Order: sequence, then structure tokens, then C-alpha cells
Amino acid sequence: MSDHVVVLGAGSGLGAVIARRLVAEGRRVTGVTRSGRGVPGGVVSRRADVLDRASLVEVCEGASVVHLATNVPYPDWAARFPVMVDNAIAAAERSGAKLVFADNLYAYGPVDGVITEATPERPAGPKEKLRARLRQTLLGAHASGRARVTIAGISDYYGPDAHNTLPNELLLAPLVRGRNPVWFGPRELPHTFGYAPDTARALIVLGDDARADGRVWNTPAAPTLPVSRFAALAGQVAGRERRLLRMPAATVTLMSLFDRRLRGYGELNHQRTRPWVVDHSAFEQAFGPFRVTGHEEALHDTIGWYRAR
Repeated sequence: MSDHVVVLGAGSGLGAVIARRLVAEGRRVTGVTRSGRGVPGGVVSRRADVLDRASLVEVCEGASVVHLATNVPYPDWAARFPVMVDNAIAAAERSGAKLVFADNLYAYGPVDGVITEATPERPAGPKEKLRARLRQTLLGAHASGRARVTIAGISDYYGPDAHNTLPNELLLAPLVRGRNPVWFGPRELPHTFGYAPDTARALIVLGDDARADGRVWNTPAAPTLPVSRFAALAGQVAGRERRLLRMPAATVTLMSLFDRRLRGYGELNHQRTRPWVVDHSAFEQAFGPFRVTGHEEALHDTIGWYRAR
């Protein structure tokens, strides 16, 4: 088990969930943010900019595992992500730490059928091609012996602290506020939604187990449901059943004029207009049974978190 874990991006989102889980396991955890503030209780807070290689190398000194889970707005991906990944590799190389990258599934591009780790990568749009290049950079660093690396392929997830994720922002937050949930694509299509605390536990497994090194692993999630069924279940848990609305593509385009997070989102339409089903059986075959939280329990905890804010 790792002695000292550094979490980059521990102030919010999945990074905060990872850091909190590590503390619950009694681990020594350093949380890195640009402000040096906002990390979960029990986490040693350090200030560093992931875009500044010298400061990142310094803050990762002595680490045995480094989790790269920093959030980057869509419009900044091209400018920031390659630098962040290169700097994280350099920090891992210098410290001898293992680098765990919290990735998504964009590198596969449009997919027909279930997504497994063996699914061919056929990225079509700029964001998808970028994510594929980042994977190549990371796995290349591992293959060359520069740093131990593993990559987590994560589908859309929800949960406490899962700020700015589609299930939280489009489905769950509106329900809690008494509004209709909305979705970008056909409502009856199946879509794999993970639960952030489960995803965090899976990432920790990948960081601790040498068998994870040098490849991509899809992280476990509860059984895939049609989006309409997921939204209906959320409404039942919230005690506010509302009709799921489909957001027209033209509305998304208009909204992107005012919300920069949505700019360029159109290239990912296939993720909402085709079945998006992710298989994680390779993870359990390698590391053993992994208990995932059922959607009803996970929704109860997430909705409770929203109401307590």
C-alpha cells in the first residue's frame, strides 16, 4: 500500500472525492490546488500550479502515487492538458511515484456497441483526438521507463462534490430545485453513469496495484439504465417526479454563447445520440470483486448532499 499519495485537483470534483476516500482509509494525503485552499479535512494542503513544472515537481517530492484529477474547462483543454500531463509525468519521474490519470472515454470517438478497453480508438473531433494523444503520451512514458503510469477510463459520473458533471447538472440539480431534468439526446437510450465515490475507490485500486501499470482500465459502475429510467429513479428518490425533457441541439448551441463550458460540445453529440454502454469486467477480472453502489442508494446520497448545501 502506498505511503504518501498526492492528489492534483483535490479542491473539488473527483479529486476531492479521491482525497477524502484516501483519508478515510488512514492514508497520508497531500492535496494540491492553485490556491492552496479548499481541500477536504485531514488532507495536507499545498499550493501549486499544475502548469508550472518546477512547482509541481517540488510538491510531488516524496510521493509514491500521484493522482492527476484536475478539472479543466472545455475551451482550455488544448492549451492546458498537454502541459499538465507532461508536467505530471516529469513530477512522477523525479519522485519515483506512480501516476494515475483520471481520463474519460472520448478517445474512442463514435462507438457502435459496448465500450471495452479493447475497443479501437477512432477519435473524430478535436477533443477526442486530444484525449487520444494524451493517452499515447502517458502510455509512452510508461513504455520508455520514464514513469509508472495507469489510466482510468471513466464514463459520466454523479455524486457529492461532482460539480459540473452532466448527470449532476442536467438531471439531479434541477430535480432538487423542483424543475424538470433535461438531457441532450434521446431519453430512452442506455447510458452508463458511474458514482463518484465508487470511481474514486477504483482509482485508488489502480494506484496501489502494480498489475494496473501501463494500460487503460474502465472503472466500475452500477448497471446501465436508459436515461429516462435513471431520471425517473432520481425523481422517486427526491420525492419530486418530473418529466425528463430533451434539450434541442440548437438550444445547446445558443447556450454555448453564454456558457463557455459548452463551446465545442457539438462534436460529442454521438455520446448522447447512440447507446453509451461501458463494460468494466476487465477491472474485476484483474483485481477481484468490486462492490458498486446501487443507483438508488447513490442517488439518495447525492440528493441529500445537494439539500445540505
